[in-house]
Amino acid sequence: MYKKLIFLMLLLSATGHFCIAQKVIEYKTWNPVNEKTSVVGGQGWHSGLKDYYDRLPAKAEQTARKVVWNLSKNSTGLNLRFKSNAAEIVVRYQVTGPVQMSHMPATGVSGLDLYAKGPDGQWLWSAGKYSFGDTLVYRFTGLESADLKERTYTLFLPLYNAVKWMEISVPKQSAFTPLAPVAQKPIVVYGTSIAQGACASRPGMGWTNILSRKLDAPVINLAFSGNGRMEKEIVELLPEIDARLYVLDCLPNLTGEAFTNEIIKQKIEDAVAYLQSKKPGVPILLTEHDGYTDGGINQERTKAYERVNAVLKATFAALKAKGIKNIYYLSKAEINQDIDTMVDGTHPNDIGMMRYADAYEKVIRKIK
Repeated sequence: MYKKLIFLMLLLSATGHFCIAQKVIEYKTWNPVNEKTSVVGGQGWHSGLKDYYDRLPAKAEQTARKVVWNLSKNSTGLNLRFKSNAAEIVVRYQVTGPVQMSHMPATGVSGLDLYAKGPDGQWLWSAGKYSFGDTLVYRFTGLESADLKERTYTLFLPLYNAVKWMEISVPKQSAFTPLAPVAQKPIVVYGTSIAQGACASRPGMGWTNILSRKLDAPVINLAFSGNGRMEKEIVELLPEIDARLYVLDCLPNLTGEAFTNEIIKQKIEDAVAYLQSKKPGVPILLTEHDGYTDGGINQERTKAYERVNAVLKATFAALKAKGIKNIYYLSKAEINQDIDTMVDGTHPNDIGMMRYADAYEKVIRKIK
């Protein structure tokens, strides 16, 4: 008994010394909202917003359909940039909606993704440890660099949820400098759930975010799940963004019976005419429906995408025949999906997202 008591006393003494030796880490915290000017990358409007992380200006609430306005609250394509030499980065935030969907994981719907630029310019990725509750927390650790120099980070925000607030913390002694959005003319994408990011496993794997990294250029995501219908109310907002390229990738939301061939043709012609009248000389890229990967079995699904693609192809050819310049085309064949690249036959998995990004990169690099 005496020996056991001595052992217990020694153990408690050693534990006490160990606890005292542990350093309490103090953090400093940054909230982007407190900056004098907006630091949100991938955002088409930096003023006239209702909420800080919105994708459409406040005035659109009066003109866009309610469902489109609500979807514009989702932070897909948005990012925050900063420089730091911190060994640890902690991000705390809240979202407004459910954290996951039946066919898309919480890490894609509501999660974050942290990338950095390496010393030779290559992209690096950090695997954060996360917990999802009333407040979502991502903890990125092991970020020490051999030379202790600062890295430039890009934090991609959730694809299918709206951010209420967000704070980024680093150890107090670490350097941390917020960065403004990349000062280049962006590529503006108007699209559907696929462009919004369904069903990527994490934000960095949404194809517009992959494309942004591939081209090292800003991409603005104006995609609205189930509601990218090439609508006048949205098309008329696009020229407010001084873009290098406008992408119209709306056919997956135009396959319903309400959208006849004539209506689709008119939508395409009107969108091209309006963009060219407001932004003459800026290229416009028209994209085919990428197909359904169960089309080999379900012939009705095959007919649906073949119909809208035929309308787009004929309309594009007619516009070219009229002498319309600065319009370009991306085909289903170039996107190159197959039976293993989608989650549910409609929405790409990460492989399908990469196929999209590869196809867009190739055609965009050819556009002068």
